[in-house]
Formats: sequence, structure tokens, C-alpha cells
Amino acid sequence: MTEGTSRLRARSIVGSWFAVLTTVLVAVAVVGGAAAYTAHVAPGTETEQVERTHWRADGAFQHSADVTRENPVFPVGSTLSDRSTYYAGPAPVLDGQYTLTYAGADAEPATVDLDATLVIQSSSEETVFWSDRTSLEATSVESVAPGESVDLGFSVNATAVADRRAAIQESLGDTEGEISTFVRVDATVAGSLNGQPANRSFTHRLPIAVSGETYSVGPAEAGSEPVTTTRTVRTPREYGPFWSIGGPLLFVLGVAGVGGLVVGWRENAFTLSEAERDLLAFREERAEFDEWVVRARLSTAFDDRARADAESLGDVVDFAIDADTGVIENPDTGLFYAVADELVVVYEPPALARSEPPAGDEEAGSLGALLGDGVTLADEAADESDDGAPAVDETDDGAPAADESDGQSDGESKNAESPSPEEGDSDPSVE
Repeated sequence: MTEGTSRLRARSIVGSWFAVLTTVLVAVAVVGGAAAYTAHVAPGTETEQVERTHWRADGAFQHSADVTRENPVFPVGSTLSDRSTYYAGPAPVLDGQYTLTYAGADAEPATVDLDATLVIQSSSEETVFWSDRTSLEATSVESVAPGESVDLGFSVNATAVADRRAAIQESLGDTEGEISTFVRVDATVAGSLNGQPANRSFTHRLPIAVSGETYSVGPAEAGSEPVTTTRTVRTPREYGPFWSIGGPLLFVLGVAGVGGLVVGWRENAFTLSEAERDLLAFREERAEFDEWVVRARLSTAFDDRARADAESLGDVVDFAIDADTGVIENPDTGLFYAVADELVVVYEPPALARSEPPAGDEEAGSLGALLGDGVTLADEAADESDDGAPAVDETDDGAPAADESDGQSDGESKNAESPSPEEGDSDPSVE
């Protein structure tokens, strides 16, 4: 039993592209092996900068103003607190408080110095043209434990601030820059880190804007001021599924493919014999011209016609198209015929194709009308009599009848062979 067309074609392709396929599979194995080795054996490391906070100082402002003058809205003696706008007439003095909280899980006690200053200045984005500073309050606390706070209170008279700013402007005249007023708190936290001094100095501000009969406070420029250290940490590099899973799969695929190619090459599995190449070419040609071929058995009425042997099935099909006839495949012999009035073109397939068992005989419905006289559907019982003996025409005296025809009828050649007498029988017409 010969191989299927797909298998023969696959062997032929692999044999033709053996070097290329081997190179590709080797490359796949190398890439997969490198990816697998990198992901699982030597992933390498990544350098990362890790910042650690040892302790921090959190600053915050609170403010309020007591109502000291009669007005129709706020009772005298009441306190207005944490408002964005205050009224200079009823409550001209702003009472503020700055709170610094010292925190840190592994922090040691620290010394905290706070100094509050009222600043009136004219400045641009990069230049301070003039500045007037008035010291408000200051405090220093030693041995502040983590979690403890230090408070610094101060007071600012909004009316006095307005008068002071007006006096400066009148004295200096029109100056460049924008005039601003704020309470500045300079803070210093003197702590330690691993037994070594670790100081942190910073400044927080509380803006105050006086405008006519009102003054606005805030928003405060304060927050957390940490003391940190940075160290370099190396961690194993992590890879995605393409490296960790795809790498081993590619390696196994490449190695298995190369191994299969090598084994097949050693056993000549990818080299087609000449007979197999002819068989593959015939099968492909047979599939290409399948619609032109009819399977049927031929009688022997074409023995006297001129016969031409074709080199390929395609040549038979070309002749059949030109002669307006069909192509017949004899399932018994595997030969292909194209029958014309004066010529029979025959193609003999490769030996392996003829050795294959026929797929099944198929009746050709109107074959006689297609090919003309002399072509009949074969019937194995047609040449036998009812008792199973061959049918023979005899003369009156028992001898086989002689064919007196000259062999030519209506332009077609017919030759009928007489059966030979059986051994032991005598012919009455011969002494």
C-alpha cells in the first residue's frame, strides 16, 4: 500500500527544505534555551533605590480672632476661628498658633527650636526688593520624644500691619514687585540617626492679606518634613510568561524538531525514490484533471486503430479537448485513453499508481454516446453463455464460422478472433 499524497508531499517538502528547516529549528531551540536559562537559572538582578524615613516633623497652623468691638453681627467677646476672612473693625488682632509634631517609629528624642516672624516684603518671582521683619515669638524645647508636639503662639494686629505697609510705601515710593505679608516660622529639629547627629531645618508660612476693612488668612504653606536615608537594593529580576513558559516550550520544540529531522535524514525518510516522485506527480495531475476523466472498462474493438502513447495525463486531456472527446480511465489496467475516429491516445501511469487498488468502479452513464461506436461498458458476464461457456458462432457442420468481411466497414476497422477448437475435438472441415 503506497503512501497518501499529503504524506508524500510533506516528505518532498521536508527533503527540499531540510537545511532551512534545520537552521530554523536550531535557532528556535537556541532562543528558547536562552530565554529559559535567563528566566529560571540566571535571572539577574535589578538595582532599586529604596528610601527610608527615620523621623519627620509635621507643621500646622491654627488661627482665630476675638471680637473686641461692637458690631451688628458678631457678639463682643466671641471668637472667630479658622476662617479665610476676618473683619478688621470688630476683630483686628489675629491670634495664631503653630504646632510642630515630632514622629518616627525608630526616632530618638530631639531638640526643637521655633521662631515666628512677621514679614512684609516686595518681591518678584526671583528677587526680593525690600523686606520688613518683626519678631513675634520664639521657643526652644529639648528632648522632644517621638509623638510629642511643640506649640508656638503669636499675634498679629491687622490694622497695624496695614499702617506699617502704607508707611513703607510712602517712604520708598512706588517700587517694583508685589507686596506680600506673612508669618514666617523657622523650625529646627536636632535629632540623631544611628547615634549620629541628624538635623532638619525648614520654614513654614501663613500668608496674611490686608485689604480695607477685611484681612484674609491662608492658605498655610506647611506640611511634613521627613529625615530619610537612601540605600541601593538589588532584587532578582522578574520575567513574564513569554520568558518563563515560552522559553522552555520553544527549547523543547526546537530540540524535538531537530532530533526528528536528523533521525529522518539518517533513515532517508525525506528522500523520495524516482518511483515515488513519479507517483506524486501523477496524483497531483490526476487531481487537477479529475473533471475530465471517466472510469470505465473498454472493449477490444480498438486494436486496429492507430495508437499514440502520451507522456503525461495532461497530454491526453489536451488531445481529448482538441478531438471533442473524453478521457477514460480503465480501472482494471489503470491506463488512460482518449479515443478519436482515427487515433487512440494512451497514457500509462507510473507503476506504483497502477499497483494501487482502484477506489471502486463507477458506471459512465452515456459513455457510448460520448465516444462513438467501438466503446462499451465492460461486463464480465457479457462474453459468457447461460451455461458459463464462451459463446461461439459455428457453421452448420460444427466448425467455427469464418469471417468473410474485408475488415473495413463504414471507415472503421474491426477484427474478430475465432476461438480455437478445444484439444481433442476434430474439425469436420479438416481431414
